[in-house]
Amino acid sequence: MPNRNSRNAPSEDATQSDAAPIRLVITDRHVLVLKGLEALLATERSLQVVAACTSGEQTLEAVRKHRPDVVVMDVRMRGLDGLAVLSALNQEGVSVPVVLLAAEIDDNQTLEAVRLGARGIVLKEMTPALLMECIRAVHAGELWVERERVARALSALLRREAGVRELPSGLTNRELDVVRMVLLGLRNAEMAAKLCVSQSTVQSHLHHIYEKLGVDSRIGLLLLVQREGFK
Repeated sequence: MPNRNSRNAPSEDATQSDAAPIRLVITDRHVLVLKGLEALLATERSLQVVAACTSGEQTLEAVRKHRPDVVVMDVRMRGLDGLAVLSALNQEGVSVPVVLLAAEIDDNQTLEAVRLGARGIVLKEMTPALLMECIRAVHAGELWVERERVARALSALLRREAGVRELPSGLTNRELDVVRMVLLGLRNAEMAAKLCVSQSTVQSHLHHIYEKLGVDSRIGLLLLVQREGFK
């Protein structure tokens, strides 16, 4: 039964509705797709589209003007493509989470996107609910890249590099297990379940791994593996 003494307290829904919406710049080379995406995102009160663009150049101008919370961007666009826009944002020192939308994306593009700082990659065949979940996740600081794709891309990279080197031997066997799970895209809760430990223990392992390898995030770890190799 509801607590009568708390009937004047704001509900959870009301508290969420009072929060500022996540401001988005969205981009797709096809106007029809762009309009559909804009209409879809408009159904969510927690999201606000501040600019809708059809080219990479328009996207850069919109990011400079609006300073959005998240950019949702097609990989393939007229003029500058998604990866070129990511590179340009890096050169300008603009820090904004970017979600790449792709009808298809190959292993090289996946690794390049991660290297350039993309926080999410979503295939256009995925459900709208997953896109919205991805936007919220990257806005909260998480990495959202489909695990099998990253694992395959990294595997292909390592096969190409004959002189692959091992990561520093200072990692324990359990820490190496955690690294492998990070490369597969597993989240803390999933790693905890597989290792039969708590999420706080997983977080502790990650902290030690980051310290030993001189990185500060999962992105940093992925870039280290891309640069140095791992086996």
